[in-house]
Amino acid sequence: MAAQQSMVLRIGVIQGGKIVEERILAARTAVTVGTLARNTIVVPLSNLPDSFTAFTIHGDRYHLCFEEGMEGRVQDQHASVELSELVAQGKARKEGKGHAVPVTEGQRGRLVLGEVTLLWQFVPPPAEAPRPVLPPDARGNHFRSMDRLFVTVLACSLLIHGGAYVALANTDLPPEVTIEQIPDRYAKLLVPDRLPAPPVEKKEEAKGPAEEKKAEEKKAEPEPKKGEKKPESTEQVAARKAARAAAVAKAVQSKGMLKVLGALGPGSGGGAVSDVFGAGGGMTDVASALSGAGGVAVATDPGAGGGRKGGGQGGAASIGDLATSGGGAVAYGTKSEVKVTGTVATEAAEIDSSDIDQGKLGAFVRARMGLIKACYENALKRNPNIRGRVVIRFTILETGGVADVGASQNTLGAPEVASCIMNTMRSWRTQFRPSGPVTVEYPFLFTPSN
Repeated sequence: MAAQQSMVLRIGVIQGGKIVEERILAARTAVTVGTLARNTIVVPLSNLPDSFTAFTIHGDRYHLCFEEGMEGRVQDQHASVELSELVAQGKARKEGKGHAVPVTEGQRGRLVLGEVTLLWQFVPPPAEAPRPVLPPDARGNHFRSMDRLFVTVLACSLLIHGGAYVALANTDLPPEVTIEQIPDRYAKLLVPDRLPAPPVEKKEEAKGPAEEKKAEEKKAEPEPKKGEKKPESTEQVAARKAARAAAVAKAVQSKGMLKVLGALGPGSGGGAVSDVFGAGGGMTDVASALSGAGGVAVATDPGAGGGRKGGGQGGAASIGDLATSGGGAVAYGTKSEVKVTGTVATEAAEIDSSDIDQGKLGAFVRARMGLIKACYENALKRNPNIRGRVVIRFTILETGGVADVGASQNTLGAPEVASCIMNTMRSWRTQFRPSGPVTVEYPFLFTPSN
């Protein structure tokens, strides 16, 4: 078996008297020939069928396959036998539509498939070509292919960031400040700690029996170690906090505007407000300043709706009483308003498209003529002699709205009339739906009636 596997099958393809392909099959697998790409040997431009099995594998031996009528020969070291003779001698067994005959590694032969002839034989397997190996100088290495400047900057960046991370990870966070500690922090900023006063020598006085007993008990108490504070009692802690809060309040009141605001209170007449506003400012006692105002009353008070609450006789004063000396009597009558009216006429409009009907547009404008007339009559109240012609240019859009409103002509001499008309027409929405924007020039004639 080892001797059989030491040889491999070699197949040559002859077409038109020329060898068109040669294959060495290292693996022992079935060999197919045909025009399809899935075959072992592909001969596209030929009269071969789509696929024909030329060799099959049974156990570890190849079997040559052929059909009835095919020409071919099997030859060994002693003789050469035609395929038809193998069938007649019973050496080729029936397999499918054709026959199959086993072949050994010492045999060779040919098989004719139409215009294609297969030559086959067993040869030693070809030696594997050694893989090409580049010399060490040409191969190089990873370090030589890197950019030295880039590698240096990258290494320095990693060291710096790594060191910073380690330093921050080992840094203790500051303790959180509670609400009770906030006043003490501000007190330390506003009121600095005083230096301890020098000790005052006390004269020894004669002590009674009770005082001597207390002194002996005090000496008997264990003295605190150096660096340790003597524990305070509850009363001492409360007194210390109250004193510190008073010191903070006093310090805050003496700072800038807080001093002014802090002085506004009972009994602060001589405080900072008096210093700011000057003497006699009247800010010290508001109740006293308003005590003599008798004319002030609450709106819901029944007594507030009657006569005057202030001092004096009171009474109605006429225009004659207010006349200056040397003048005559002043006559006055009822005020009356003179009604000013005007007329507004229109001329034929200029329309640059046939999508807008002249008559329907005129009816649309006349239905809103009251607003245009109001613009003119408001101007007549200031100048009753204005008259003239105003031509308004505007564009009717595909949606029926009005845009690009302006005055192309104005002979009134009153630009506010044209501005009022333009503002009115900008809110118009017509019933027209033209295929594109249509420009219209509409003239108005203004004439005063009286």
